[in-house]
Amino acid sequence: MYIKTVFIFLALTFFSACGVSASPSNLNSSASNEWMNNPPSDTAKYFYAVGYGATQKDAKSDALATISAKISVDVASNFSSSVTASRQSDNEEVLSTTKNEVVSKSKNIEYTDVKVEESFNDGKQWILLVEVDRAILTATYERKLEKVDSQLKAEWAVFKKAGLFEKLKLTPTIEKYLKETDTFFPLLHALNVNYDDSQYTKRYLNYTKEMRQAKNELIFKIKADKNSESLASVIRNALSEENATFSNSNYNVLIDITTHAKKRNVKSTNETFNQLTIALRKTVIKATDKNGNVVSNVVYKTKAGSSEGFEDAIQRTAKYEKKISEIGIISFITGN
Repeated sequence: MYIKTVFIFLALTFFSACGVSASPSNLNSSASNEWMNNPPSDTAKYFYAVGYGATQKDAKSDALATISAKISVDVASNFSSSVTASRQSDNEEVLSTTKNEVVSKSKNIEYTDVKVEESFNDGKQWILLVEVDRAILTATYERKLEKVDSQLKAEWAVFKKAGLFEKLKLTPTIEKYLKETDTFFPLLHALNVNYDDSQYTKRYLNYTKEMRQAKNELIFKIKADKNSESLASVIRNALSEENATFSNSNYNVLIDITTHAKKRNVKSTNETFNQLTIALRKTVIKATDKNGNVVSNVVYKTKAGSSEGFEDAIQRTAKYEKKISEIGIISFITGN
């Protein structure tokens, strides 16, 4: 009798265990979490991604990082055929820099109205499925573009009324805004395959053409005192790289460079430094138009050292060249 009772108990335990493992509720739970391994594919309306993290916030950030990565891949692969690339096609350095900035921006997208479709905690971490509305995201970046475009329009209105050299002074600011707008278009195309940028890009292409035409109409003459001869050579070379034209008689912009310098010796226990002569320089770069009107007047205060003496220190150009590399030759001679 005892053996029979034990057998019945074991049999009931076995079938009970089988009943739990095959219960409809567990099967439904497994099916409902299928999204973790097979999230929905992106559509023309939405982006989807699964994220993991110690908190729901971390999991959400992880999912959005996945969406950003997908967008940046799309942006990078299609950049070479974009309108932006066409506008910058003759300047490989600018094109490369712009592409890097575009890809960087697409990796750091500002998301709004993110919807959490599913969430699950397995006891170790949170797992979330998020949905991002493409239209809402597109609208966010269209507003950002419009803000920059408004600033650009204001600068362009001034440019159109400006004289020849004044246009040159305004060019760096306009190019800065154009460069910023260039980072939006490839991203907007990745967000919305039907995005139409023609209302902007046709106008921007005309801006670029007009600025180049204004620059091409300038003919420079460079005049320098003895202390500024080496700087004048640096400026001339930098302008030549911008395809500038020069003439000593038929010019419409005169760049007049003067440098005043004071001598200072270095007192140091270091023998190398002790032999240096320092030139404290005040350099004035004045630009006048063909009628003799002063159109810009820039002052640079620099110092340079040389073991070859005071005159050699005055002619050292490293500080000037560094400044030109940072802001560009146009901004250097105009002060913009």
